[in-house]
Amino acid sequence: MKVLLIKLTGELFSYEREGQKQSPSLKIKQINNIIQQIKTLNAQHHVGLVIGGGNFFRGAITNHSLGLEKTSAHNVGMLSTIVNGVVLQDLLSQANVPSSLLSAFSCPSIALPLSQNSIDNAFMQHKCIIFVGGTGNPFFTTDTNAVLRALQLGADEVWKATKVDGIYADDPLIHPDSKFYKTISYQEVLDKKLTVMDKTAITLAQEHNIPIRVFNLFTPNALHKALENPDFGSRIQ
Repeated sequence: MKVLLIKLTGELFSYEREGQKQSPSLKIKQINNIIQQIKTLNAQHHVGLVIGGGNFFRGAITNHSLGLEKTSAHNVGMLSTIVNGVVLQDLLSQANVPSSLLSAFSCPSIALPLSQNSIDNAFMQHKCIIFVGGTGNPFFTTDTNAVLRALQLGADEVWKATKVDGIYADDPLIHPDSKFYKTISYQEVLDKKLTVMDKTAITLAQEHNIPIRVFNLFTPNALHKALENPDFGSRIQ
């Protein structure tokens, strides 16, 4: 039985577009499929989830547009993850997946306060743990939060389930011919200044020797493939 920390992109809950029209029905089918994959994983392994909030608010873009102070922008970003966490927990509940929603921000009417004790209790009850509210402090990304929670869980791996197929030298959506890395070391990621994860997250993972898998969440059966095929996506080790 593995212990897995999966960092889900907030884009999971964004609308897809067909031409000029939004088509939420397309996304709903995809979301339900991913929920079923999580259900299967959680039945066989211990699963922790960190979800981003980029579908609501992207600090790097939105705070510049609005002229927000950086601390305010980070707080809004962390609050966005709580909204997504509530949605995720409800969907898991509908699929009969027991879960605990743990927040680094105090919001007792919505989520349990994050602590090592609450993590251990959920772990012992074999609940899927949803971590929200980031680290509770500004200037830390959800990537760093994912590695931090992986350490608290004693995770075997961190999976970054994103919207690209793995690790590239440049953004493949802008540079289609960008070099793809199947396997890469933590130090190479830092030396090459690759943007797959922020520097703090990579350094923390390197210090504690936690492998990181990066893959496209929206590939059919992506979570199953990540479990069964070590060559799926990219790997940092």
